[in-house]
Amino acid sequence: MRTPKWKIKGITDEFSECGCCGRRGLKRTVALMPLDADGNEDGTAEDVAYYGTSCAAAALGWTQASVTDSARAAQAERGLRDAYARRMISIYAPLELAPARDQARAYFSRNRNVRTPDLNATEEVARLLDRARATLSDTTTGPARPSRIEDFRRYLVIFTSDERIYRTVEVPQDEEERQQQAANARRRADQIRGSVVVVAALDEESAGDVAYSDPVTRAWNQKAWEASHA
Repeated sequence: MRTPKWKIKGITDEFSECGCCGRRGLKRTVALMPLDADGNEDGTAEDVAYYGTSCAAAALGWTQASVTDSARAAQAERGLRDAYARRMISIYAPLELAPARDQARAYFSRNRNVRTPDLNATEEVARLLDRARATLSDTTTGPARPSRIEDFRRYLVIFTSDERIYRTVEVPQDEEERQQQAANARRRADQIRGSVVVVAALDEESAGDVAYSDPVTRAWNQKAWEASHA
């Protein structure tokens, strides 16, 4: 069977001109990564071609419907990878400021089943962060996404009495609104016999992960937020 020359990486509205036929004003284009003779990706985001669906179908030998379905599926997978990367950065980026013992305590608290004699928690944290930042800096189907501690936002998380998340809301910047939100949250937590935690994260979903983390992770999360907003 003939080895394909392209791999669909997603679909984007960042490029409105077909890189094959030159047609302009397209609502979206398909991102195509070139492949080598063995079918492996042969390039970076700068080497990606952006084709209209009809040209992409011709290049791949597929139907337009198959191209569209595959492009949407690839874009959805990217969304999942981005979400995972945001969680890893929200949890582990503040720990880069921590000593090795705190990094180990936090890492193994979250990964209890991976402890081995030769596993170095500091190296694992660095590896996770490198991969997460690479994911969010990829520009194949859109601009780079926020990935720095400076991009974190504060979230207020209300827990129920059985330690389930009841509600997560972004903390407003206005001081009066912030105080009112905190008072309302404490009142609601008292009503459900729960608790309130404030954490910093890249998004709401990641905030939940940070709120569920061990005390060491949350302590460095707070320190990182304060350091980045000093």
